[in-house]
Formats: sequence, structure tokens, C-alpha cells
Amino acid sequence: MSTSKIVAAALLVAALTAGRAEAFCLFSCEPTADNARSVFENRLKKKFDPDAKVVKFDVSRFWRLDVEGAGHHAVEFYFTGSAEFPKGANLDCKPDEAGAVKAGCSASKYYSTTVSNQEIKDRQYIEPGAKIDFNDETRFDESPKGWKGQDGNVY
Repeated sequence: MSTSKIVAAALLVAALTAGRAEAFCLFSCEPTADNARSVFENRLKKKFDPDAKVVKFDVSRFWRLDVEGAGHHAVEFYFTGSAEFPKGANLDCKPDEAGAVKAGCSASKYYSTTVSNQEIKDRQYIEPGAKIDFNDETRFDESPKGWKGQDGNVY
């Protein structure tokens, strides 16, 4: 039997015995737009409200990175997304009549799920029933177990 037939047979056996599609990866195993949406949704629910619903998610750019000095690769997804907040978020951070907020809360109307210097670190009030648009990004870092998203999960 030729080497190419042996390799093809081994690939077929591996494909048939793989439990999940993600478990079988030989080529182009980078994170997908669906993975980026999952990270966005997870960060949204953790940062703002567990009942938040993503109603729109579109990737505008995919960018491969060589993280110099760190010895690994990374990828970034730039996206626009919209989320609905049926119950609102961080209701205790609602500004008073003068627009002042209490300590630990932010009055900023810039909403982001990005883990970077641009992220608003303090909690932000979102009115119940509001729909918020995001122009954001998310990054995945290559690790021995797969691609680690900014939500802490490996994809």
C-alpha cells in the first residue's frame, strides 16, 4: 500500500472516530466568527447582564498576529454587534438627576466588551429594554490546548 493511501486511510479513520468536529483539526484550525460571537456573548453576559441577548453580529475584519516576544500567534476579530437588555444592566448604577454616579460606576455611554486599555472598567448602567450597538474587537491567543478567547475559554 502506498504512503499516500495509508495517510488517506488514517485520516478517514480519525475523521470517523472523532467525537466532535473541533476535536479533529489538521488544517486551518484558527478560531471562527462563531467563536468570536461566543466570546462576545459570554463577555456581554458577564460584564453587563446574564439575560442580555445578541441580536446582531457581523465580523468586519479578521487579523492574524505574531505576538513578538511572547512566542505564540494570535488572531483578532473586529466586529459590529447589537444586544438587547430586557432587564437592563447594573441598575444600581443609574445616574441621579444631575448625572452623577456612585463610586464603582461609570457614566460613559461607550460600551465595549474588549479586554484592553479601551475597556470601561467600572460598571455601566443600561436602561431596561435598551438595545446597545457595539463596534468592538476580540482576540484569541494560541495555546497548547487551542485558542484562548478573552472570555477565558479555549476554542
